Amino acid sequence: MGQAGHWMAKELKLASPEVRFVELYDRFYDDVYRYCLRRTDHGSAEDVVARVFMTAWRRIDDVPEGDEGLYWLYRVAYRAVGHQWRGTSRRTRLARKLRGLGVETPVPPDDFVVQDEQSRKVLEATKHLNEVDREVLFLAVWEQLPQAQIAEILDISVGAVKQRLHRARKNLANAYQRLDSTKRLSSMPQRGGVL
Repeated sequence: MGQAGHWMAKELKLASPEVRFVELYDRFYDDVYRYCLRRTDHGSAEDVVARVFMTAWRRIDDVPEGDEGLYWLYRVAYRAVGHQWRGTSRRTRLARKLRGLGVETPVPPDDFVVQDEQSRKVLEATKHLNEVDREVLFLAVWEQLPQAQIAEILDISVGAVKQRLHRARKNLANAYQRLDSTKRLSSMPQRGGVL
């Protein structure tokens, strides 16, 4: 490597945190955004993604290289989404209390998103899973991550991932069946009249 080559390598090394962050952001933004969007509404997803990449910027030296960087970002996003869910839960409880007092609360725009009936039932059924089982299922199905990466993101063993994934699929199927049965029963015409 010539003198110019050493100078360029030295300059790139000085800019390395900035360069690494830009590469990380360009490479994984869409993946992290989709991860968050599947777990929150549009506005919240953007806020969570911003927090994830702010954390990555502050801790760029802790972010692993390559695909491991994505798993690191998912781990940060998992915690940030959990924080978001807890905040949403608090706001929902407050809205219920306000409605009980006769105060109307606006319906969030994301409640108006049109989905087919089956998708709505599947998403509704996932609400019957505990938080970690739901997240294991989402990481396996939506993010299509291997069990070893899921274990790393959630800071649990691979055996626990296998067990939770099996349980989540079983409980999801049961919850879906209950919702489907309830829907069919409620849509059946009621018989009445004289015997």
